[in-house]
Amino acid sequence: MKRVVTTALALTFALFGWALAREKAPSRKGAAGAAKAPTHHVLNASEITWGEAPPGLPAGSKVALLQGDPGKPGMFTVRVKAPDGYRVAKHWHPTAEHLTILSGSFNVLMGDGTDMSKATALTAGAFATMPAKMRHELVCRGETEFQVSAMGPFVITYVNPADDPRKPSP
Repeated sequence: MKRVVTTALALTFALFGWALAREKAPSRKGAAGAAKAPTHHVLNASEITWGEAPPGLPAGSKVALLQGDPGKPGMFTVRVKAPDGYRVAKHWHPTAEHLTILSGSFNVLMGDGTDMSKATALTAGAFATMPAKMRHELVCRGETEFQVSAMGPFVITYVNPADDPRKPSP
């Protein structure tokens, strides 16, 4: 079942990325139909396309794909807008994760602990990195925008399966 859920999340991110890429990206094929060499990618804040968070994240946040495809191997970057009190329960990823707080703040608790009073407060401009399989959770304080960069395929595994928003409610 875990593999099915993981595959579903990867597929969701892949489809999300594909849809955004098709909407925003110019064709890379020349007149003869041959693929052109990759070019640089520049995206102003006004050009970012926001959508609902994928099923692996709790409802209430908005997500924008900035680079890559989280459903495939390789580097990707997503941006997340989350409301006050937004919580991502204790979870881990099979690859390292890099976080940059752009606005607002959140508390992040690393490891197996559950006492959020021992969490680290990250405010605008902060950066954090978690190695692969590092258990962590976060709670936003105020409306918060942050950016996540990692190597795909992106997988989120909740420590307590009951916290997984992809699971049907009992």
